[in-house]
Amino acid sequence: MYITINVMNRRRRYRAAPRRWLSLTTLLLALVAGRASGLDPTKPSAQAVGWRLLAEGPLLPAPRSRAATSADFRDRALILCWHSFLADPKLPTDFSLDALGAQLDALSALGYRFPSLAEALAGRLTGRLNIVVTIDDGHRTVPRAVEKVFAPRGIEPALFIYPAVIGTTSFSMGDAEIRRLVDSGHMVGAHGYHHLYVTEELWKSDRAAFEREIYKAREKTGLITARPVLAYAYPFGAFSPRTKTELSRAGYAFGLAVKPGFVYTVEGYNDELELPRLVVTQDNWKDIYALLARNAQASGDLPKSKAK
Repeated sequence: MYITINVMNRRRRYRAAPRRWLSLTTLLLALVAGRASGLDPTKPSAQAVGWRLLAEGPLLPAPRSRAATSADFRDRALILCWHSFLADPKLPTDFSLDALGAQLDALSALGYRFPSLAEALAGRLTGRLNIVVTIDDGHRTVPRAVEKVFAPRGIEPALFIYPAVIGTTSFSMGDAEIRRLVDSGHMVGAHGYHHLYVTEELWKSDRAAFEREIYKAREKTGLITARPVLAYAYPFGAFSPRTKTELSRAGYAFGLAVKPGFVYTVEGYNDELELPRLVVTQDNWKDIYALLARNAQASGDLPKSKAK
């Protein structure tokens, strides 16, 4: 299934792809070095490989050592993705700083906290009401959004960039701006090199371009940030089993997809190379907020003044 959104003033389609899961243990060690419905998950299916969001909640594989319990799903986060902050109503993924602040404040009023992506990937989550903020593409409006909106609220968004445009276009940040954000504690990951569809089709038609989107993206992003690049956000949300294999070979520990679901703290409940994430658009914000309000109410943590 596809959704159409706008990235860097161009309409693009996002999709989800097949599922799988891995162990977090060794990958979290690397991270230290350098979790949508409003209901709790139902009983895991013995046939499930990976998980999907159904009307009744995420269907998950049970841990290999024991049966799942409701406590296993208690500590989780939802990852959201923003793009740019131009206050342009014609761009579906763009918001003004005032609108962005109002969104974050509305989520805070529901009881949500905002751990960083690094904290979520390391399993440092408490409770059901956690939102991880990510920003894709490296738009030039990001530093001001961080300064004026995110930082005053104690929120540390993770950034995903595609190096081909960094410092070379009028709409992107430069190397120095990204390094300043890294130095202030922001995690930066790769988002392709030219932001191409890293699918089986690209592999078959242009293997060099496919590998550049993964391998050179990691190399160049690392040069810009002077930090290990452990996370990759699939451009357009498009990928294939081969993409995930190459991501692992390239040295990435995590891949972020575009699909509903939570990131959990329990080892074995996440597919590290297909972590769920929702893209925030002008059209879907009300739906995302309603979903998160239901989740807060079902969790029993919704402030009384907000409960209905």
